[in-house]
Amino acid sequence: MTMLYQTQVTKIGEFAAEALDDNMMILFDDNAPADVADYCYIHPHAALLDDIKVGGDFVLGQTRFPITAVGDVVNQNLGELGHITIRFDGADEAEYPGTVHVSGTCPTVPELEIGTEITFELN
Repeated sequence: MTMLYQTQVTKIGEFAAEALDDNMMILFDDNAPADVADYCYIHPHAALLDDIKVGGDFVLGQTRFPITAVGDVVNQNLGELGHITIRFDGADEAEYPGTVHVSGTCPTVPELEIGTEITFELN
């Protein structure tokens, strides 16, 4: 496994958990605009070491989610802004340019807390 990006949740926006009800998780680094940060899982900016691709894994805490689709601007947005959306729907085509789709059940609020590790890996 090659680690592509690694950070951890440092703040949880007031409405961030509501997105989980729609099987998605919105990530933004700690420079998120205030009006957007309320809907995001905030993390320190980290270096994106290589492109996120289908066949890799999104790792949240101890749970591994296979990546099934990657939007056209995911790597640019994550590298520059730390901002992407994770959709837990297993789609094989990206719904939006800034979305990563993964297989697996969306985590719940107790599983996502401050300190939860966020990693993207390439197999």
